[in-house]
Amino acid sequence: MESERYKMTLDDIPPWISQVVRKGVLYGYVSQATKPGYVLADGTALLESERDENGFYIGGIGMDGIYLRTGALYEPVRNEKGSVTAFRKMDRFVGLFTGEEQKLIFQYALNTPAHLIEDLTDALPALERDPQTHALFCETIRKLNQVPPGNCVRLMADLRAAYQGRAEQLIRERQKAVRKSGKRERGTER
Repeated sequence: MESERYKMTLDDIPPWISQVVRKGVLYGYVSQATKPGYVLADGTALLESERDENGFYIGGIGMDGIYLRTGALYEPVRNEKGSVTAFRKMDRFVGLFTGEEQKLIFQYALNTPAHLIEDLTDALPALERDPQTHALFCETIRKLNQVPPGNCVRLMADLRAAYQGRAEQLIRERQKAVRKSGKRERGTER
């Protein structure tokens, strides 16, 4: 039975991906300007200035430089160099969770909603001495129980991909900064 628990992985859940067709978004009805952001193949506009408190882009649909928020959240998909090439549309329940709850799901999610809730519940007795963390786990469990199982699996896969991608981008940026500072140091030695 235990071996069945690990047959499916979150990598087996196909993402909703939309390719970037244009960098920069025409904005404004009368005097149009290009604002930093992206236009996706499905027509969604994502502005750098329109992000939620957890860093996800908030989708917009419209035309002629006027956009209405759709409420859909997106996360960049980057190539090996760190350039944004597409966006992953996040499950509609992602916005239900705070950033700390999203990180908790990312850390504990393996494959199924039942196993995630079971693992979080199993941790509760050890957390009784830390009321803040205990409350975080309880609230996350409560919210997860409101999410339909199919959406919960997608939610777990989306959060895993988003936070893993953010960590990889942070590593790329740090490596780039180290290389840049190394070049500066070598340049001053002459």
